[in-house]
Amino acid sequence: MTAGRCRPARPWGPIPGGIAVVLGWWLVAHSSGQGWVQVLGDVTAAGILVGLAGPWLALRRVRVDVVGAPTDATVGCPAQVELRATAPVRLTALSPPGPPGRRGELVLVPVARGVHSELVVEMATAAPFGMQWWRRTVTLALPAKLYVAPRRGRPALPDAPLPDPRGGRPGAARTRSSAGDLRAARPYRPGDSRRLVHWPATAHTGELMVRELEQPGGRPAEVVVELPPEPAAAEAEAETALGTVLALLDRGLAVSLTTTETTGVVTAPVRDRRDAARRLAAAR
Repeated sequence: MTAGRCRPARPWGPIPGGIAVVLGWWLVAHSSGQGWVQVLGDVTAAGILVGLAGPWLALRRVRVDVVGAPTDATVGCPAQVELRATAPVRLTALSPPGPPGRRGELVLVPVARGVHSELVVEMATAAPFGMQWWRRTVTLALPAKLYVAPRRGRPALPDAPLPDPRGGRPGAARTRSSAGDLRAARPYRPGDSRRLVHWPATAHTGELMVRELEQPGGRPAEVVVELPPEPAAAEAEAETALGTVLALLDRGLAVSLTTTETTGVVTAPVRDRRDAARRLAAAR
């Protein structure tokens, strides 16, 4: 955990003013000569000082760790992260952003795609009296990279009929998603088409199984993604690319996706929704 400085959630101005008022009250109480007035002044001054500076001391001692986090998320969709804090504090995700959460739960609502290995969180507290809020920004390492994929946009398919993955006439596979010969049955993975469910194997094992198909021969459909420099336009282009890739996969076609990532231009096949989402999350 990497932590920043503790700062007041409100401007510094009221804090020196409040301390000056407390000290003035304390001096007046001790110059009056009355014992009960002095005791009242001491208690009032101590309470106000603790209320102003206590959250700062408490926040410096709080430690927050990530207990569990998802590895895949989608722009605009909530993703829950489990945290462990050594004291009750208000936690707010800053990057990726999200609403304020409770001590052990934090919800992320990403506004842009990307790959995150760290989580920036703001801790805040006004304990013990709620007189002054203090905040502190911490950077937490995630257990695994978080891939924030774009939304599924409207596909941009070519006007010409797509080839039949079985080698037949063009356009014959537009409504099929089970192209290829059956190789084996495997457990269902997120992103698999519902049309590939293998019901006999599912009934036999008691677990949802899908058909593992041999890839059909022929050249795969190629999708080349070139994102513009403007963030909003890049998000829209990534959404269209994801919709196009998933539409091709739903038709049973093999798909090769070309993107530009931090390591350079990457051209590789995608097998399911997760592969496509992660590739477009990392695209630049």
